[in-house]
Amino acid sequence: MIKVVLDKKANKMSAAQDSIGVVVLEPNKQLLDKLCAFAQKVWGQYEVLPRQTGKELSLAAENLSVGVVVVRASFQRSSALIQNTLLDMYAAGTQILIIQDTPFRVSEATWSSFAGLHFLSDKATDEQLSNLLTMTLVRHCMPQFNKLI
Repeated sequence: MIKVVLDKKANKMSAAQDSIGVVVLEPNKQLLDKLCAFAQKVWGQYEVLPRQTGKELSLAAENLSVGVVVVRASFQRSSALIQNTLLDMYAAGTQILIIQDTPFRVSEATWSSFAGLHFLSDKATDEQLSNLLTMTLVRHCMPQFNKLI
């Protein structure tokens, strides 16, 4: 009987540790630090996990439930591993925030969002980044609002 109780406690602890707020995938250390700092300000109590390679993202996706992944458009398209991992994460319910650093942008003036995919120009202001991260947090904490946003 004691073994069963210990196993249940271990499962609860494991489940609590298997969830994370934000994964930032960015190979440039300076930009990675900036994006992580913004994400940490907005997501507060949730952990922000920096990742610099597709392999690191893949390992995080295998072991964690993630609220949102922040990635640059050019890096997102740089390898099949990154593309496939992001698709799998999106299918599992993770929101994807793509920072558009290519000539084609959905909009340079504001961010766009639909069905858990968010697009933000690399020319966006810090306030726009903060606002979009706030919306992803609301969608993560209150999925019932997804129909309204």
